[in-house]
Amino acid sequence: MMIFLLAFTATLLGGFVCPWWWPAVVGVVLGFWKAGRHSRTFTFSALGSGLAWGVVATFYQLGNHGLLAGKVAAIFHVPSGGYGSLLILVTAMLGGLTAGFGTLLGRGLAPRYKL
Repeated sequence: MMIFLLAFTATLLGGFVCPWWWPAVVGVVLGFWKAGRHSRTFTFSALGSGLAWGVVATFYQLGNHGLLAGKVAAIFHVPSGGYGSLLILVTAMLGGLTAGFGTLLGRGLAPRYKL
């Protein structure tokens, strides 16, 4: 649960100013620092960062009244009517996967034995 809260907070705070791969950095640090079971660290980090990315994407979606979602839908040749929430969901999933795999990398780099 601690990984979820830390991933959510760090991703949310950095989501407005850092590049798109910021959740991976958060995940590596959390995986190295709070190394636990692979499945738990991946899941909680992915859920925390995914939720944060969803919040940031919703903030931008509401701030520009769906114009950005319409332009992204045009890039992918998807009809723009009502697909803003789908694009927010896809964005949250990508952010969650980025953080989750970053957490697994950090978990793999963590020392196995403490001195």
